[in-house]
Amino acid sequence: MFSKLTQIMSQPSIAVDLGTANTRVYASELGKVSENPSAIGLVNKKINTISDEYFKFINSKIATTPLRGGVIVDLKNTIALLRPLIKKTRRFFNHPISLACAPTDTSEDERDLLANALIHAGASHVSIIPEVWAAAIGAGIDITRPSAQLLIDIGDGVTDMAVFRDGRIVFTSAIRTACSDLQKAVRSAIMAKHKIQLYAQESERLTHEILSISNQQGDQGKLINVLGMDIVKRCEVNFLLDNQDVIHAMAPVLDKIIRMIEISLKKLPEEIYCEILESGICLTGGGACINGLDRLIAMRTNIDVRVASDPIHAVINGAIQTLDYWKGEKNWWKNIAWPKLSS
Repeated sequence: MFSKLTQIMSQPSIAVDLGTANTRVYASELGKVSENPSAIGLVNKKINTISDEYFKFINSKIATTPLRGGVIVDLKNTIALLRPLIKKTRRFFNHPISLACAPTDTSEDERDLLANALIHAGASHVSIIPEVWAAAIGAGIDITRPSAQLLIDIGDGVTDMAVFRDGRIVFTSAIRTACSDLQKAVRSAIMAKHKIQLYAQESERLTHEILSISNQQGDQGKLINVLGMDIVKRCEVNFLLDNQDVIHAMAPVLDKIIRMIEISLKKLPEEIYCEILESGICLTGGGACINGLDRLIAMRTNIDVRVASDPIHAVINGAIQTLDYWKGEKNWWKNIAWPKLSS
């Protein structure tokens, strides 16, 4: 009975991946991950009384997104986003201990804001580790190997790059341009040319499905069926879109991301660069799901690129493994310090 009582009253632990697009929370005691959009809806209750389809669509999409580029820009709504998720992990009056992740280019103030959001949302203690560290572990990379290994995590708001060697991060580089910028570019191009507002799921699908991203000749002029809202006719429409429109819209954003990778590779010491030529590049995050992006990066860098087996969940999976590793240690959250990163 005493053992059972101790187990019930023990302090729960959670792992949190607070992303620009989605938030994932893992509760060790529940053994499962809950996933929700990183947005707070602002629903107009009168929406059902309006007959105009376009006006209904616009009102239904009104929401606040409290994160930009992988960091918090709206503390109040971030707390509102996290509070119900953390509440589910509580045991009686015990608030959970939280392990969270942040991009490598975050400032100390930005990480403090993340910690404060989690504390005010119901966590008792917070430790923060680099997202790339969690992503590497979640992707199955042995970061303790003596030879350098490179991981690139392309999330919704940040493209984060890190080199691991001997259990340490020896180099990092990040740019706050990623999947959301690709989707925005596609939506803007189609709005300008066709006067059609794409649904969010459609712009995501388009960025993921384009097969000509590495300039393959066989897909030139391919037509894609797309669903959106015609802002002139003010109704939902189904239309055929030339895939080249999508490719041309994505190209400047992709070029910005890949130029960051190319410039960063040139900064590496020759010994580390040669080791990466041998080990290749591991790709994680939503960007890893873009068809052909791995080939494009490989073509531009002349380095083999592989996509992690579960790229979208690499960060939360790695955070879970890290949490499980430390869980048995007393006051483990005090022992995790943000590493001094080279860039």
